[in-house]
Amino acid sequence: MVFGALFTFFGSLVAYLVNSFHERSEKEKWQRTLELEERRIRHEENKWALDLNNQRELELHKMRLRTYPEIFATLEQISHYHQDKLTDKIVKDTADKLNQWGYSEAGLCMLPDTREALFALRRNLDNFLRKKMTKEEIMHGARQDLIERMRRDLSHNWSLFRNLKTMTDENLESIQEILGENQKAD
Repeated sequence: MVFGALFTFFGSLVAYLVNSFHERSEKEKWQRTLELEERRIRHEENKWALDLNNQRELELHKMRLRTYPEIFATLEQISHYHQDKLTDKIVKDTADKLNQWGYSEAGLCMLPDTREALFALRRNLDNFLRKKMTKEEIMHGARQDLIERMRRDLSHNWSLFRNLKTMTDENLESIQEILGENQKAD
């Protein structure tokens, strides 16, 4: 009878241990499955965010390609080539056009520093009309700044005077911020 009780006790103990190990194994397997599913969901969220960012950047690029050429053409009127023909009317018309572009589709698709450069040139043209600035200051200052920032916005990473980040660099930073925000949320 003692042997029967001991046999039953050890049998129950072995069954309990086997069952505990099996349950722990199943729990760990379920936990790994959940972790993999969470990673898959985060990956899908990141992919979705990147796709949306790419679509947004593509649309902005199309808008810039549509609107920037007119701005470049107008800036040609206040270039070095036309410096001797620069009249107050040309300067005022250019300032008015810059103001209109700043509040139109062109202004919507510009990066903030490009839009600020546009308004800085407009202010400089107003100062030129008030005889507070020279032609040279306009040519080498805000005008050149606007041109280079617009070129940067169009993914032309070439700059004569400034060390501007390319749009690729800007977009990579934006993507890293998006991914960082998604990871912080987890």
